[in-house]
Amino acid sequence: MPKFDLLLLPLLGGFWFLNIFNYTKYYHQRIERQRLIFNSSIVAIFLSALGLLIDGFFPEVNNLLSNLVPFNYSGFNQSLLIFLISPVFAILLNLIPRRFLLQLAINKHGDQIENIFWESLIQKNDNDKLLMITTNFNKIYVGYVKTIQKPIGDSFVTLLPYFSGYRNKDTQELEITTDYFSIIKKMIEDKKLDEIDKKLGVTLHKSDVTLVSKFDQSVFDRFNKSDEVEVDDLPY
Repeated sequence: MPKFDLLLLPLLGGFWFLNIFNYTKYYHQRIERQRLIFNSSIVAIFLSALGLLIDGFFPEVNNLLSNLVPFNYSGFNQSLLIFLISPVFAILLNLIPRRFLLQLAINKHGDQIENIFWESLIQKNDNDKLLMITTNFNKIYVGYVKTIQKPIGDSFVTLLPYFSGYRNKDTQELEITTDYFSIIKKMIEDKKLDEIDKKLGVTLHKSDVTLVSKFDQSVFDRFNKSDEVEVDDLPY
C-alpha cells in the first residue's frame, strides 16, 4: 500500500522550486490553487528522478540523512532529499542570466502591456524607450520605464516622465499640463542625477493603466501641431 504521507515533502519541494526559479516564480504567484498544485506535482516528479540519480551516484548522501534523522521510517529519507534539493536546483538554474529568464517568462506568460513595459525597459536608446501611458483616471504620461516590481501579474511600474497631461474630451488631443523634460535637463546640468528618480519618478499599479503605446515624436507632432514639446536624447 503506497505511503501517501511521503508525497507531501516532494510536493512541497515542487512548490518551493516554482517560487524560487526566476522563470517560474512570477507566473506561479498569480495562478489558481488547483493549477499550482498540479504544476508542483509535475516538478516533484522531475525532482524525484533527480533524487534517485543522486542517491544512486552518491549513496553517502542517504547515509548522512540517516544519521541526521532521529527515526527510521521507510522512504522518508528519499522524500526529505527531494525536498532539500529543490531550492538548491532552483538556485543553480538562477545562475542563468536573469534578463534571459525573465524574457522567456514574459514571452510565454505576460500580457501585451507587460511585454511593452519590458521592451521599453531593455532598450538602450532613450527615444526607443519612450511610451505613452494612459491611466483609468484620464492622466497621460509620456516617459520611460525605470523599474518593474514584478514582470508578471500584480505589479507596479516606476516611470520617469518627460511630460504629462490629459486627453481633451472634445478634440481627443493630448493637453500637456506638466513639462518634466525641462526640469530633468536642469537637474542634469546641475549634476543631480541621483535625485531625478527620487523626485520625479511616478509609480503606477498595472491595474491603473488602460492603454500603453510606443511614443513617436513625429506622429505626436502631426496630431498635436499646436504643442511645442521636443524630446531629444538625454545624457542620462
